[in-house]
Amino acid sequence: MLQEIPLTWTPIRNRSFAGMLGQHQLAYVLQHDGQTNWTWMVSGCNGTIRYDFQSADTLDEAKAAVQASVEQWFRQAGLLTGGAAP
Repeated sequence: MLQEIPLTWTPIRNRSFAGMLGQHQLAYVLQHDGQTNWTWMVSGCNGTIRYDFQSADTLDEAKAAVQASVEQWFRQAGLLTGGAAP
């Protein structure tokens, strides 16, 4: 069982980041040209590919939302202990 999911953030290109778990890309956070908000999505975490982006006001909020989403999946799968239940 895991007690935390250690996501790291790798820049992809200008204003785009990949949320990584080791060598596995689990999420994307990006800001489109001319936009002030950030969009994010988790993809492949549960074996599916999803393309429904969510919105956040800041980069930090987007990263926190990704972290919470990934942790929720791992908790539901019985692989994560501790932390607040969703």
